[in-house]
Amino acid sequence: MDVSEIIAKIKSSIEFKNYDLVPTEKNKNSKRKYGLSQYDIEDYIASLEVEDLFKGPEPDRDYPGEELFIFKKEIKPDVIFYIKLKYKNNQIKILSCHEDET
Repeated sequence: MDVSEIIAKIKSSIEFKNYDLVPTEKNKNSKRKYGLSQYDIEDYIASLEVEDLFKGPEPDRDYPGEELFIFKKEIKPDVIFYIKLKYKNNQIKILSCHEDET
């Protein structure tokens, strides 16, 4: 799958609430730190564009045959978020959605 295809799937999945946001500590802490609601996260992810791609598609080392896409996007002035996701079983799975650590 190329980046244009994953962007279309992201937008559709968010629109129809067909996604899974993995509740990792980093994800929860960044959401709390910046006062982001679930709707804010949805809006942010739905606004991803091709030029926001940082890496991908890349093989998922934990699940051979699956691909990961990594995006970076400024969500507030001087605040870059790191998003790692994949498309699996007709659903977007958001593995990471937190402040970029680089």
